[in-house]
Amino acid sequence: MTAALTREQYLETIRVEAGRLARLDPEHLLLPLPHIDAWTVHDVVGHTGWVHRWVTLTVAAPPDSPPQRSAVPEPPAGAEVLEWFAEASAGLLESLERLDPDADVATFIGPQKASWWCRRLAHETSMHRWDAESAFTTPEPLDADLARDGIEELFEVFVPNRMQWDALAGKGETIHLHATDAADGEWVLTLGTDSIACKRAHAKSDVAARGAMADLLLLLWSRLPPSRLEVFGDAGLLDRWQEAARF
Repeated sequence: MTAALTREQYLETIRVEAGRLARLDPEHLLLPLPHIDAWTVHDVVGHTGWVHRWVTLTVAAPPDSPPQRSAVPEPPAGAEVLEWFAEASAGLLESLERLDPDADVATFIGPQKASWWCRRLAHETSMHRWDAESAFTTPEPLDADLARDGIEELFEVFVPNRMQWDALAGKGETIHLHATDAADGEWVLTLGTDSIACKRAHAKSDVAARGAMADLLLLLWSRLPPSRLEVFGDAGLLDRWQEAARF
């Protein structure tokens, strides 16, 4: 599996989605998120700004020596976090635009090409913009093409490195994901004890989840409950997925 969008598309996504976060109404900052316990809009903005600052330091570091978390200060309290976030995003975009996309850089899964971070931060920023908006309105939907790529990235990066295999307790069960708004949007997952086999296919499975591409991504990231999609078969498998996929 490879990235579906271009470097320029990822950078534009970061720019647009970061702009939406930076323009949030300060009055919304203390609102709780409906789907992440104990997090507020302020927490989301602060976290995303912290990530942008950490990645800016990371791409400037040796490929095998990412900076310590302590290298980035914690976000400020109150409305100041919005300006702090905007500064972080501007610095991130400047760094990513300047980098050779084929240069080796540090990441949390080991050295990768610099374009890896363009993809990762496009998904990071768009997902957290959705998180923030969900506290006070119906969020602007995630782009379907970006969501498809986000599903692929999740299978490539997060499942192998972050899945809690004991909680998943896979024994060969299958999950079919079916996007209703895209021609190339079906996957079959086979759950193993310490791995997941993923293939593009339409096949009868133990459970099928059917919905918009963006909603499938939100399901996999535990942003939406299975009940928000069409589910056929053993819905408990989707609950197990969300318990184990706490990325």
